[in-house]
Amino acid sequence: MRHVTRLALLGAVALGAAAFSNAAFAATRFPGVDPDTVTTAHFVIHYDTSGSSPISYTQASDVAALAEQAYAAELADGYPAPLSDVAVDGDPHIDLYVDSAMVNALATGAIGVSVPDNPPPAAQTSGYIAILGDSDGMSLHTIAHELFHLIQFGVYDFPNASDDWIMEGTAEWMGYRVDSYTDDGFDIGPDEMSLDCLDVAINGIGCSSDDYEAFGYSRWPFFEYLSETYGPSFVLGVFQQAASGASSAVTALSNALAAKGTTLANAFDAWTTVRMSASFTAGSLNAYTPHPYAVVQTGSKTANLPVQRIAVNHLAARYIAFLRGDGDASEACYAGTLSIVVAMPAGVLSKPTFYWNGKGSTPVQLSINGNTASASIPWDTCTWSANFGYLSLPNGSTSVDAAVFVVNTSLTVDTTTPANQGTAPAPITQWGQVVPVPTADLPPAVTVDGPDQITVAPGENQLRLVVESSDSGSLLASIGSTSLGTGTLVPGTNDIRYTLPASLLASVRTSADVSDTLTLTPVAASGGAQGTSVTRHIVIQSAAHTTKASVAKPKAKPASRSKSKRHK
Repeated sequence: MRHVTRLALLGAVALGAAAFSNAAFAATRFPGVDPDTVTTAHFVIHYDTSGSSPISYTQASDVAALAEQAYAAELADGYPAPLSDVAVDGDPHIDLYVDSAMVNALATGAIGVSVPDNPPPAAQTSGYIAILGDSDGMSLHTIAHELFHLIQFGVYDFPNASDDWIMEGTAEWMGYRVDSYTDDGFDIGPDEMSLDCLDVAINGIGCSSDDYEAFGYSRWPFFEYLSETYGPSFVLGVFQQAASGASSAVTALSNALAAKGTTLANAFDAWTTVRMSASFTAGSLNAYTPHPYAVVQTGSKTANLPVQRIAVNHLAARYIAFLRGDGDASEACYAGTLSIVVAMPAGVLSKPTFYWNGKGSTPVQLSINGNTASASIPWDTCTWSANFGYLSLPNGSTSVDAAVFVVNTSLTVDTTTPANQGTAPAPITQWGQVVPVPTADLPPAVTVDGPDQITVAPGENQLRLVVESSDSGSLLASIGSTSLGTGTLVPGTNDIRYTLPASLLASVRTSADVSDTLTLTPVAASGGAQGTSVTRHIVIQSAAHTTKASVAKPKAKPASRSKSKRHK
């Protein structure tokens, strides 16, 4: 688990830093400490080949290269360079110390630390960075995270420790962004924890027993959602709002969203939908779906389901999972409707949304009428082994806690409409070279059931075919040079019928049958590409071809006349 912190999160940390800097490391930064350096266009990397965390010149150069990579990426996103510290040490370069002892003295247990030269209440300040001399500290993620703190310091350094959730959440977002969202076991944090919850020594809120969650780092996916929606420089607008006088991080965030034409409540609701529908642009985040607070088995019979009462704090969300069927996959299943009615507590500014996590599904926002949200969801009683429905219950308010949502659900089963049993396919192992699937719309492959010769009896004006198709599309049919038109194909078995043109039937004389080739050509669903044609020999019998067998069984003609009436 990553634990990267900036200085002055806690009073105890700030005191520790002061003691450290006033001892052996005072004056123009730390003379005599980490005497070896590597200098680039924007950084001076300080290290010691024989200190407490010795690294080589090559390793220090690698750190310098990563620092320049992070610098270029963050400025390319529209962020300003950190404020110059030339007034502090006479050198405009950003100072980065690879020194484990320094990091531990400033913030025990941290991987890296960003230290402001003028701690709060100074609104803007320069600063320096210290990182551990190991693979975690000298990583691109850590360096990008700490560099973003220096950029924050230059725009606005929030003076209240309670606002540090936005400092850490946005810096962690930038760390992942610069590092291409390398999945090191993302900790998104519990959705039921308020976005702005922060554990500080002065109040001991107790957001989480996990420091990564308790100090705001795990809130970074929310800022990923905002950057995907409003652009990667959106976070800069939040800090600019703070510099312009916003009283808190929540107010600054609300003002920045208002400048985009929306509200914090709406953005928070939308974020919870993105979470449960796994629709991040940063695809690696989509593997981390919410953990449901409650699970409801909807059953196989028409019934009212147990009422769910779910308490949700401000800027937090909880989810209910709905499982189809009763768990018995051997029984027949039917279509139905899942009715959801949510009584929402006053002041929560909530827009509950339902999402079925099956292929091709899209989120369905419940209809809002006052404090009631409702929806009717197409459902079935089949047992699905891997798929289920989510209902989000977001509380987009900034102050209403312990708000209780009352969720009433009922299932209505239509036993006259059978449903298909469905299960998610088991994962397979791909051996050998992976061949990309073509993106072009390809024609289906078809086979025609029955004999090679098809005989059309006298008086019949329809040609009926049973066709197996590999995919959706259409089927062009012709007899010789005469077109019969187009039939629709769906994957699997198709019962296709073509009406024989009157001109073709008129050509059948009483003295002879007509014999020709039936050609069937599959066409892609887009109407473009044609596939391999299938042919059959076709014989259209003349009226004179009537046999004793056909006279002996006159029932065939009434059936034919009846069929003709239905098509008038």
